[in-house]
Amino acid sequence: MFYGMTEAQQQEFSAALQTIFRIYPRYFAMDMLVTMGRNMGFLEDAAFMQAINEEARSDQDRSLIWRLHVLCWCAMSALKLQGDFVECGVFQGFSTAVVAKYVHFGEQPREWYLYDTFAGIPADQLNPGDRSPESYSAPGIFESVRQRFSGYPNVRVVRGRIPEVLSEAAPGSIAFMHLDLNSAAAEIAALEHLYDRLVPGGYLVLDDYGWYFYRQQKAAEDPFFQARGARVLELPTGQGLVIKTAA
Repeated sequence: MFYGMTEAQQQEFSAALQTIFRIYPRYFAMDMLVTMGRNMGFLEDAAFMQAINEEARSDQDRSLIWRLHVLCWCAMSALKLQGDFVECGVFQGFSTAVVAKYVHFGEQPREWYLYDTFAGIPADQLNPGDRSPESYSAPGIFESVRQRFSGYPNVRVVRGRIPEVLSEAAPGSIAFMHLDLNSAAAEIAALEHLYDRLVPGGYLVLDDYGWYFYRQQKAAEDPFFQARGARVLELPTGQGLVIKTAA
């Protein structure tokens, strides 16, 4: 919640939040998002909350609940369409695991392709100023993710660099796609290879689009979509949403 703040700023912000919480009985303050007086109906969705409680391994995981609600809504809506699911940027597979459990993906007549290097962001795909190529990596993470989805015969965990790996294994049509690569170069490469395969009415969620700290993605992706007659809806969660219209 305090990303980018000094200790003094954190204390000042915490004090302001406590004042807000005394005034508004229903609030949300996680994942760099503060709201007051909202219904937050997803908190009353028993299946959704069960999926999060069973898959979350940390408070950080649980803090993503509003973003996960967006993903679950899009995935559930996409089940009405023909096409497979795609995730680019998997890390430990948490968000996919929540969505897969919520929509009972193992029972669906389609596949979900999960792409990641499982070794961090390639050095030549880092955003300017980002010097953390080892981020989003951990010892044994590929095997751990494969084990996490071992109960889903229709989930394919694919290790490799985007875009090269997409020529080895990629669906012909896509109903739902989630990009969370933390790299403008990698996300544009993924879009160039996969966007045309998104079916009319298909759902695309860009995890980093609305985050100021990842503004490079927005700067790169806006011209991509404008050239195709589409616009990204920036969400308060920091995500971007595109629902593909018919050509």
